[in-house]
Amino acid sequence: MVGRLAQHGLAISVVSYGEVYEGLLSTQTRLERMHQFEAFAATLDLLLPDILVARRYGEIRAVLRASGQLLADNDLWIAATALAHDLVLVTRDGHFSRVPDLKLLPHSKEKEPAQRVAGSSS
Repeated sequence: MVGRLAQHGLAISVVSYGEVYEGLLSTQTRLERMHQFEAFAATLDLLLPDILVARRYGEIRAVLRASGQLLADNDLWIAATALAHDLVLVTRDGHFSRVPDLKLLPHSKEKEPAQRVAGSSS
């Protein structure tokens, strides 16, 4: 999947980067896996929160709170980043479908390792 998406450009949210990094800390082969991840991440645009992302975060949180369907804060930041940058979020997490106007590309865990455009690490 990464190969097919690369022609369109790939990016990762700093929040997703942190989630992946945290997950790698608990693996048996963490040093090897961290090096692999860092090499891959170096080919991506790293997206940092800014005022536009923060506003989208607030808007999404308000809408989801009103409907009683809040997501975890990290997932809200990931969704806000994708929306603010007009990106498609590649994820295995179905709960992102609750976010209005978020463009999603579902990713199956069974087929290949998960990588996310503007990403979600869960």
